[in-house]
Amino acid sequence: MRHARRGTILWGLVVSTLALWGCETGRNTGFQTDNTSPSISLSNTAGDTQDISGGLRFNVSALDNLSLKSVRLTFSGGLIGLSDTIFHVQTKTYAVGRTITFPGNSGAGGNIQIIGRATDGAGNFAEDTLFIFLSNVQALRVTLVSPQPGALASQGGGIPVDIQAVQNTGISKIGFLVAPRTSVNDPTTPPSDSILYTAPLADSVEYIDTLVVLPSSGTFNIVGFAEDSAGRRGFSNVVTVTIQSVANDVTKPTVAHKIAARVEVDDSITVRATDASPISWIGFRVDADGVLLRFDTVNVAAGNLTDVTRRFSLGLAGLSPLPHLIVVRGYACDGAAARNCDYTNSSTLLPSAPVPFRGGPARSAQGLIDTVIVVNGITIPLPNGGRIADAIFNANLNELYLTNPTRQRVEVFQVATTSFVPGGIPAAASQPWGIALWPRDTLGNYGDSIVVADAGGTQLAVIDVRPGVRRLQWRQDLPNFLIETYHILQIAGGIREEITGYDVSDRPQYVATVCRAAGGTACAPDSIYALYSTTPTVSSDNPFSGRATLRMEKLINTANPALMFGKLFWEIGATTNAAGTDTLRVELIRGNTSQVVLSACRGITVNLASFGLGDSTYARNSGNFTHAFFGEGGNISTQFARVMAYDARRPITGVGVLNNSCVGVGGRTIAAQGEDHVDFGMSPAVNVSDFISNTGINVHSIATNFNGLTNVVRADSLYYLDANLRLKATSCTLGNTSTDCVTGTPGMDMNYDHNFSPGGSCTPSCGGSGNVNNRILFAARPDGNIDIFDTYHGLFLGSIAVRDPITGPLRVAKDATGQLLFGITNSGLVMIRLPTIVNPYPIRRPGGSP
Repeated sequence: MRHARRGTILWGLVVSTLALWGCETGRNTGFQTDNTSPSISLSNTAGDTQDISGGLRFNVSALDNLSLKSVRLTFSGGLIGLSDTIFHVQTKTYAVGRTITFPGNSGAGGNIQIIGRATDGAGNFAEDTLFIFLSNVQALRVTLVSPQPGALASQGGGIPVDIQAVQNTGISKIGFLVAPRTSVNDPTTPPSDSILYTAPLADSVEYIDTLVVLPSSGTFNIVGFAEDSAGRRGFSNVVTVTIQSVANDVTKPTVAHKIAARVEVDDSITVRATDASPISWIGFRVDADGVLLRFDTVNVAAGNLTDVTRRFSLGLAGLSPLPHLIVVRGYACDGAAARNCDYTNSSTLLPSAPVPFRGGPARSAQGLIDTVIVVNGITIPLPNGGRIADAIFNANLNELYLTNPTRQRVEVFQVATTSFVPGGIPAAASQPWGIALWPRDTLGNYGDSIVVADAGGTQLAVIDVRPGVRRLQWRQDLPNFLIETYHILQIAGGIREEITGYDVSDRPQYVATVCRAAGGTACAPDSIYALYSTTPTVSSDNPFSGRATLRMEKLINTANPALMFGKLFWEIGATTNAAGTDTLRVELIRGNTSQVVLSACRGITVNLASFGLGDSTYARNSGNFTHAFFGEGGNISTQFARVMAYDARRPITGVGVLNNSCVGVGGRTIAAQGEDHVDFGMSPAVNVSDFISNTGINVHSIATNFNGLTNVVRADSLYYLDANLRLKATSCTLGNTSTDCVTGTPGMDMNYDHNFSPGGSCTPSCGGSGNVNNRILFAARPDGNIDIFDTYHGLFLGSIAVRDPITGPLRVAKDATGQLLFGITNSGLVMIRLPTIVNPYPIRRPGGSP
């Protein structure tokens, strides 16, 4: 590819002139003229957003009835250049995949426009345009915000100029160029078409100016430019402004608007108007059900601008019920004596609205009137971006806490103000991931502390979240567990013991909290536990490289190892003594102390190849802190993913009891002895294996209800399990064909007051007692809807429409006014106040039988 230098462009013009002259001469020979234009199509091969490390990737396809002469690609925006392909032999079809690579220090990046032009031998041509966003932190991105293509001007009228530039090492200069320069005057004092900056340089700057047009007719071009700290210069796209006469102006302004296919009540609409006479009024109109709902305009005459763009809030807070269809139009008037006004009359002045989601309305044929859908919820952007790994709600303070590992902090969202607390809780953990509340009792009450898994270290962070405090209380150091195999080997002259150790990752990932009560419902102070999965590392010994484990840690603020308690849940991998299994020995190490917590004398056998869990093993606890549920997600080592359940009401045995029953037997020494910590609360292997045979799929997310009686696994479908991990029902989020199940959005959660089982008696209600309207599950869809299901029958109840698909955690919570739904989208956090959802399905299954 060659960059567009002046000499190259002139040569291209000469070649084009010669080609046209040749075609004109050919018309006098008597041959039939070729009036059929070729066709050309550009398409991306790696999505609309591509990382620069993989290059700029797209396809070019062109076709002509006789023969193509050339295919030219013009790059603008984040990449400036030309690429020509000349055909010297007859070529009717041309199809090729292009990959443009860049050096490591390249400044290319941002939004790139590619215009493909196919030309045949007769001079007929066709064009296609493709936009690709090239992601590059080194890129110098220059954007000409205003004027935009299609801009009009008149003598004495003002033209706004707005340029934005971004580069991570800093911007040293920003400005604009006008050709011919004599077309405009800059009334700014002093006149300036650029700004120079000195250190320290900002990584993003904006330059705004207004120019006065001098000629009475003609055109002129405007282009923005900027220079980074290394002196590299980048340019925006070029915009041509057309100058028109305003004498006896009776022409209506050109008006366009842009709005999403789905909007929230306070979302914005962008309206642009341009006219030879300056624009005096600009606004928008909203109709619903054939009735005027809102007509909002602002007077912009003082600006004396011929091209005006304004952004308005829809302001539809009182609209009910939701979702609701509305009709939207832009509106503008010019400043001519005739005061020409019109609604939206252009579909090209502004880019068209996004393609609507499934079930959403379509634009009108001309794109002049938009019928859009107003959906539930409000979306609040994350304060400084990042990625949300997990979230939990605290009704005591009416706050939602979200772990942001990218920004190394816990975000705090206040429901009362619908805003984030500036700065969140910083330094909570080096890589905060899983999050859980601090249990107070087994009735669902909790304190104003949270437990955060630090995936970047080997500790849990306990954080005080009270306003005015919001800081780390302590970090609970986690032990190192050595997973070991124990063998008795027959060697020449006798018997030898062999112990092989496997060092595995100790960094926590997802976390749940439970407690054991002290005789009543209150949690015993020394019996609050964090159950957590670990973050796999490739440095772990095989077969645990990239594999996780499941563990438990007593939460206590002490440095005394004797007061601490940790547990590796070997129970989930225990199997029968068969070929390919090993006798398991587990050693716990804290600082300079070590302890055997599962002895070889216990005789537990495992298959090491399948003992490790997937690299994203999810953990959730029940609302009353008596149960926990785990799902093996991500890359797994077994044929099928596994789930595990935990009941904190069951005992832990063997603590402080030495098992030396096998010492002296068959050559075993004291190396085989130790304590045997057995937790009867963890689901035994037989139940895990039974779930595998029932489902046999990868787990994408999990949910558990208030009392742990209903557990839901999301995979290719929704699977409803009881407390014993028995499959009771399935559901499906249907796709466009109403027969296939859609996947890709893992978020789901149950009604906060859900205390039913997915099986059992239907007396008095199916699955338990209480309000059957609580017996529901919310599951996000990739099209922007949230499906609602009955968890006993597995039946579909309806959908909630939101603006953006939920791509991260989904949580249902409850405050003093009712239930709330929170979801993470690519635009931020969406919050919905849930209406009363009626579960119409029968209390008993059809036929009256339970």
